[in-house]
Amino acid sequence: MAALLPLTLFVFPSLLEEAFFRGVLVPRDILESGAARATGAVAISTAVFVAWHPFNALAFNHSAIPLFLDPWFLVMVCALGITCGYSYVVSRSIWVPVVIHWATVTAWVLVFGGRNLVLEL
Repeated sequence: MAALLPLTLFVFPSLLEEAFFRGVLVPRDILESGAARATGAVAISTAVFVAWHPFNALAFNHSAIPLFLDPWFLVMVCALGITCGYSYVVSRSIWVPVVIHWATVTAWVLVFGGRNLVLEL
């Protein structure tokens, strides 16, 4: 099971969340519309990304409630959202934020002892 964890974390949350929160909510060429519009798009996608976590816990994944409603966790989610949003705007590739998201979550779970909500180890 542990061997599947990095692959599983690549698909969900990384690929699926980034495809929606960056790929759908932030136009690929938003930077051509100016820095202010790009900043606004990243801010909106980050706000929705942060709000998704408590909603997900309350609606679908009750075991995640203590973590996904923790203010410090939500601050980290916000920082990740800004980083992934900015990387998408600059690179214009969904793969850059996917890899950032995947590396962050994988390191958090496997290296720093974070809570694994995909496969319980």
